[in-house]
Amino acid sequence: MKKITLIALCLPIFVNAQPAKYILNGKLSKQNGPAKIYLNKVVNEALVVDSAEVKNGEFRFEGALDGPMRAMLILDTKGGGMNFMELPPDADTRIFYLEKGNIKVTINGRVSNARIFSPINDEEDYFKKSMKSVLKSIRQLSKEYNRASAAKKEDKGFQQQLALRYQVSREAQKLLQHKYIAENPNSFYSLMALEELAGLDVNPDMIEPIFLKLSEEVRNTPEGKAFAAEIARARNLTVGSDAPDFEVPDMNGKMVRLSDFKGKTVFLDFWASWCEPCRREHRKILEAYKQFKDKNFTIISVALDPPADRKYLLEAIKEDSMVWTNLADPKTDRNHAARVYGVKAIPQNFLIDSTGMIFNRDLTGESLYQQLNSLLNKQNE
Repeated sequence: MKKITLIALCLPIFVNAQPAKYILNGKLSKQNGPAKIYLNKVVNEALVVDSAEVKNGEFRFEGALDGPMRAMLILDTKGGGMNFMELPPDADTRIFYLEKGNIKVTINGRVSNARIFSPINDEEDYFKKSMKSVLKSIRQLSKEYNRASAAKKEDKGFQQQLALRYQVSREAQKLLQHKYIAENPNSFYSLMALEELAGLDVNPDMIEPIFLKLSEEVRNTPEGKAFAAEIARARNLTVGSDAPDFEVPDMNGKMVRLSDFKGKTVFLDFWASWCEPCRREHRKILEAYKQFKDKNFTIISVALDPPADRKYLLEAIKEDSMVWTNLADPKTDRNHAARVYGVKAIPQNFLIDSTGMIFNRDLTGESLYQQLNSLLNKQNE
């Protein structure tokens, strides 16, 4: 089942670092009328937006930062302001690396196609060129699937063929990532390649040994420290670990902790009203709840809806017959539980046994029913 990613721009938290200056000079060709460029970055988990007018086809940003970081350029040729928390699908954006020193940007029409010159951005360009053939094969698979008829998409043989070819391409991609990281331990971009290799669900046993082979300088960057914390968090969320406690208000504002359910088997469900895969899973979760609710089992659903969508959240809870415990922070979609459990994509879930141990995770449909049947029948013997 495909997860919906929540984070497009994964950025570090800055602590105890010496600020350094950056200067970004840009040129925009084919400018038809007024244009404004925005530079977005996240500092201490808060979005920071800077802007510059394009004058005679040129713009400039400068500032301080504590280490290399991802940032985003956004080109606005329409005016009227922008909602940076919910950019439209056709927004003209470009994610790049902000670093100390001089950065040169050339834009020919769209910022999404901008060429960005600086040491780390040059490394990214080199890395992407080395991956070109593999990425092309993956894109080709996507095109083949999208062009296929509805009947062919349902054909098991067609599905298996594409899945096998995709797996071969992904393994080739991983080998290239491993090779680049091993050959460039002093490169900040090796850290970026490692984060990409790790994916949304970090496997600490696989990723940590590679991380520790990076140079101390790279590991001690703000991004390196943030990734080290991510590895530690992932290790605390492996099957067999004690489930971390959290505190999030329910729909009436009452604070609820996971520890309040000590002694019960808990299915911890992260979702949002706008997430269609989550909503489909709720139909299956409801069946499991009806089957096992009298066997010391309960469900805690933690919604990640933005505060402005409270109305839609309440409607979804009613429509999906979510008669169990529902939690949502009215002030933020990144609530305490989502932060503690490192949720970057939904649906995501954890099955926690009566002792408070993570028994399994990311269960769907029949697999959830089977795990509950095995766990709860064993506990009730």
